[in-house]
Amino acid sequence: MLLSFLRRLVLLLLIGLASGPALAELEETYEGMLLPDNFETPIPITVQVKEQSGRLTGTVTTGATPPITAPISSGENRYGQCNMKILLTPTFTLRLFGSCQSTMFEGRYTIYTTREDDKPKGSFRLMRKEIKKREDDKETRRSTLAPPAGSVTDCIKTNTRCLLACPQGDYNTEFLCSNRCRHKYQACKAKFSAAPLSRSPANPLPPDDGSGATPSR
Repeated sequence: MLLSFLRRLVLLLLIGLASGPALAELEETYEGMLLPDNFETPIPITVQVKEQSGRLTGTVTTGATPPITAPISSGENRYGQCNMKILLTPTFTLRLFGSCQSTMFEGRYTIYTTREDDKPKGSFRLMRKEIKKREDDKETRRSTLAPPAGSVTDCIKTNTRCLLACPQGDYNTEFLCSNRCRHKYQACKAKFSAAPLSRSPANPLPPDDGSGATPSR
């Protein structure tokens, strides 16, 4: 009798879990990179998504020169697994599939073209925009506290500190951090490399003729 009651109780709990909402509906903006399997240049991407009863709507912005923004053609969230298709252009369709949580969206992507044998693929790990902004703010504060660079040697030292401060273990975040360090180093190096080799006095005097007389004005 007790065993039968426990079985019915477990069955009711399972039915309740299956019928109730497993996860809160998403309304997030994710940012990060598409990382091709062939190790080509990563592609920046921003995903703005809103969920309603498991259906996903929103926009996707990808590329850099110039960026392409397109609406999510179709998408659904099934127990934390998001599957969406985006018609970027009449000949390019992007599919994103993976785990979508409130702080992160990561998984695999495929780009479909008019050619059957051309299907670029790769992975992605996109962070919620607010979290990414906090990481950028921390890096900005570290750069502000660093001593000012006064020569190319100081630029190298500052760049080394910047690279050492980058988070380890997360390829996507580490790539973004090291890329920012590289741009800062190049700007710093260009600043001091462009310094003039000689400077003239503000009020140059005519050469001394040996007489010792002060030239008249």
